[in-house]
Amino acid sequence: METGQISATTSTAQASQMLSNPATADMGKAEFLQLLVAQLQNQDPLSPMQQEDFAAQLAQFSSLEQLTDINSNLKDGMDLDAMLSSSLNNSMAAGFIGKEVSSVGNTVTLVSGETPSVNFILQDNAAEVNVKIYDESGNLVRTIDHGGMTSGAQSITWDGLDQDGVPVSGGNYRFEVTAKNGDDEVQVQELTKGIVSSVRYAEGKAVLIVNGREISLGDVLEIG
Repeated sequence: METGQISATTSTAQASQMLSNPATADMGKAEFLQLLVAQLQNQDPLSPMQQEDFAAQLAQFSSLEQLTDINSNLKDGMDLDAMLSSSLNNSMAAGFIGKEVSSVGNTVTLVSGETPSVNFILQDNAAEVNVKIYDESGNLVRTIDHGGMTSGAQSITWDGLDQDGVPVSGGNYRFEVTAKNGDDEVQVQELTKGIVSSVRYAEGKAVLIVNGREISLGDVLEIG
């Protein structure tokens, strides 16, 4: 009888310790229920588990089960929301084909015989605005000095000529815009404008192809 009492007491003590210190074990619903049943089987008949302890442990088991179910439902809901959001974005992206979009970027495409615009946003009024245009090799092609401009969306037309007045070949060029108001620098947000020629899907995400370059939906600021 003494051996049985020691075994029951030890089992009950271990169970109580695990229940009162959840950090000591990573239990699921099945393990929790198995432990509770083991306690009942090994309890001392002469000193059974108190009703209050038993009720408290049942309440813990019920709470654990509900929290596990809630966590599972939340995860399923989040996965479904992500899938629906991705599907909507992909469907919406297809509608951009053939439309002009403005996005964060500093490229301008020159088509022979045309005069493209360099687009940007000034955060404040500027007394002078300077544009530098580079070819794809990084060589400076043209510098355009412009007078004052007000804050907001602005553009400067490039005639497609280099610094010597010679027409340059068509293609994609990079530009840099700097602005000043006296000695103060004015912040500039450079923009890329172009027609969406196609949409590419990579890893479940839609990417717009504009002037032969990839633009993510998150970088699109305006749709023409």
